[in-house]
Amino acid sequence: MSNTALLRDLCGAVADLTVPPSPAERACTGLRLTLLLVVLLSGAWVYWRLPLGWAAIAALLVAAVAYALLLIATHEMVHGTCLGLARWEQPLACLLSWPMAWPYLTYGRLHRLHHRWNGCDGRDPERTTALLEELQQAGVLRRLWQRQQLPLRLLLLGGVGLIVDTAGKGWRLRAVDRSLAGARWRDGAGVTLVHATMLLIALRHGELGRYMLFWLLLERVIGLFVQFRGLVEHHGLWPPGLSPPHASHLLTQLYSTRNVQAAAWLNALMGGLPHHSAHHAFPWIPSARLPLASRRIAAVLQRHGADVVPQVAGYGDGLGWLWREGHRCRIQDSPTCSSRVA
Repeated sequence: MSNTALLRDLCGAVADLTVPPSPAERACTGLRLTLLLVVLLSGAWVYWRLPLGWAAIAALLVAAVAYALLLIATHEMVHGTCLGLARWEQPLACLLSWPMAWPYLTYGRLHRLHHRWNGCDGRDPERTTALLEELQQAGVLRRLWQRQQLPLRLLLLGGVGLIVDTAGKGWRLRAVDRSLAGARWRDGAGVTLVHATMLLIALRHGELGRYMLFWLLLERVIGLFVQFRGLVEHHGLWPPGLSPPHASHLLTQLYSTRNVQAAAWLNALMGGLPHHSAHHAFPWIPSARLPLASRRIAAVLQRHGADVVPQVAGYGDGLGWLWREGHRCRIQDSPTCSSRVA
C-alpha cells in the first residue's frame, strides 16, 4: 500500500482523539498538578523548618522530584493540551518556571521550532545527535562530548546547562521567529524579579548559605530528570545526513522520536511523554489519550507492514542503551549513532 494510504489511515485512526481535554480529563490533570504542588511546597517547608541536616535534605530531594514533574508538565502547556485552557496555562507555566530560572516563554517558541525541524533540519534546538558532517569535522573535545553526553548532561550541565542552552538558542534563532525577542525579555524580567525578591528575603533572615543550597539541590535533581528525558526520547534517531529518510513530516516525526514502555502511573506523572512518537506525530492530542493513540498507530503500521516506532522497554533500559551508544559512537561507524532500539 502507498504512503498516501498509510498517512490517511494514521490520521483517521486518531482523529477522534484530537479534541480538547474533557472535563474529566481536566479534573484528573488538575488533581495531578495540585498533588505535585502540595508535595513541592511541603518538602520546601520542611527543609526550611528543620535544622540543616539529612532530614531536611531528604525533604528537599522529594520536593525536587515533584518540581521536576511540574516543570515537565509545562511542556503540555506549550501545546495547550494540559487543561485545554490556553489563556490560563501560559501564566501558570511562568509561575512554575521562573522561580527555577527556566525561561519558559523562550522555550515555548523554540519547542515549536523543534516540532517543525525534528529529524529534518539541523537547526532543531533540541537535537542531541551529531550529523555525519559534524562528526567528520569534530575536534577532540567535540568527539568526547558526543561519546559522553549522558554523564556530561546529567551530572555536569544539569539544569544550568538547559537554561544557558535555551537562552543561547533563543538569541541565535531570533531571526527565524521574531517573537523570540519579546519572549527573551519577558523571561529575563520575570526571572530577575522573582529571584531578586527571594534573595532579599533570604538576606534579611541571614540565610544566604541555606538559600544557595536550596536552589543548588533543586537544580541538580531537576536537571538530571529533564536532561535524561530528552536524551531517551530523541538521541540517536537522526539520519546520518540532513536529508530526511521519510516522505512525509508525519512519518519523520514518528521515526525520529522514541517511545518508552512506562507504567501507567509513571506515564501519567510524565504527562504522556513516554509515548513520544505519538506526541510528535500528533502534538495536539491531550496527554491522557497518548497511550491509546500509540496503540492505534502501532496497529496501523503493522497492518501496512511498516516498521515499528523506536522504543525502549522502560527508562532503565533507556539508560543502559544511552551508555552503550555513547561509547560506541565513532566517525568510522557513524550509522550506529542514528540506531534505533526496537
